Amino acid sequence: MKIILHITLVLMLLASTSCRKLVQSDFADFKQVPTVNSFLKADSLLKVHISLASKLDTNELQGLENAQVKLYVNDMFKELLTSTGNGVFTSTTFVEPLRKYECKVDIPGYETVNCSNTIPKPSHLRDIIHISVAGKDQEGMTYPAVKFTFSNNPEEKQYYEARIRLFGRETGAMLINIVDPVLLNEGLPLSVFSNELITDTAYTMTINYFTGSASSSNGEPMTTTLYPFILEVRSISYDYYQFARQKYLYDTGRFPEFGLSSNQAFQLYSNVQNGYGIFAGYSSVISDTITPQYK
Repeated sequence: MKIILHITLVLMLLASTSCRKLVQSDFADFKQVPTVNSFLKADSLLKVHISLASKLDTNELQGLENAQVKLYVNDMFKELLTSTGNGVFTSTTFVEPLRKYECKVDIPGYETVNCSNTIPKPSHLRDIIHISVAGKDQEGMTYPAVKFTFSNNPEEKQYYEARIRLFGRETGAMLINIVDPVLLNEGLPLSVFSNELITDTAYTMTINYFTGSASSSNGEPMTTTLYPFILEVRSISYDYYQFARQKYLYDTGRFPEFGLSSNQAFQLYSNVQNGYGIFAGYSSVISDTITPQYK
């Protein structure tokens, strides 16, 4: 009886002392750092967003209006970008492949921020084949695939991204059951890849995908719902490639899938000197609209 009474008192003591410590919710002071973000797209006006990185509990980063953004093209001064509000600065210059773009950002009280990038020329796209039923997942649901050929220069390191842009869906198609050796070589479930394994001037890639919805009728197996889409193949800069890969790891660390993903923290990739952010770009080739049907 004494033993039972002793155990009861210990449990009561633990209950009264546990979960009573106040979790510190105030984050340490964080020195604000200039942040420059821009994705340069061929044949589009160059735009950059300027802000100050702040501490972790900041709900929304405010764009800066008092910055001076100088644009250089191939190391020659081109123009002073114009503020269009909310930290966005716009040029009158259309981005072209194989030209070096550099921004020098002056913000009162901070060192000059520098960032530069050169985007590659677009690839050529041909022989697009849609496969309505390419396989079945572990639950027996069928999924489609897209098979296509694009040009490549094996003499230099190149980087690409393939996107299946669906009509009628807010998001693009998602990869499923990666079988292509070039994509498998990347080690991540992304359609961002290099030409490390591509030794020819052209490569044929197969992407199995899922549209995010499925249906079934008359007791038939579940099938992925097909939507009209366009296929976009982007020729991306090295910094774009690194950022996309690191962004996936960063998101995985922030929002881990219970029991499957790691809760390890990853930093975002940055190529901005004296600040944070990403300054990268791409050129792209886009297919005509493809309307797949089950046969």
